Amino acid sequence: MKKVDSLCIPLIRGLGLDDALRLAEIKRDWDTLFGQPLCYHMVPCKVSGSEVLLNVDSPVWLQELQYHKKKILGKLSPYRIKSMRFKIGRVSRTVSRNTRNEEPRFKTLTPEEVAIVEHTVSQLNEKEMRETVQKAMKKSLSARKVKH
Repeated sequence: MKKVDSLCIPLIRGLGLDDALRLAEIKRDWDTLFGQPLCYHMVPCKVSGSEVLLNVDSPVWLQELQYHKKKILGKLSPYRIKSMRFKIGRVSRTVSRNTRNEEPRFKTLTPEEVAIVEHTVSQLNEKEMRETVQKAMKKSLSARKVKH
């Protein structure tokens, strides 16, 4: 009886999906491999053989990352990466599994704060305006609570 991975790996390679699979694994582990601030300024965008292409969000960070090339390659070696190139490009941040447990961006309002918002908007006659102001006030108050 053969293990599933012994059957899947040749199939993945035969279909030419090996590079795409390694790219997905690297992206999945990115925040674990590279802590802040590095993971916020570079992101893998392509794997081709043993080379990875990394998007970097600014020329300043591109220059800085040149100094860390050996360290970056060392961390990517388990993914069979032996070389890398940098290019200026979009670095979009998505919430990974590792950062989902961070503090939420907005806090729940207290009953007193909700009462203040309700009292303030009750003086507005137009329904749409009242709903818009109410939503904005609640969002502003809850976001401010996170900062403090």
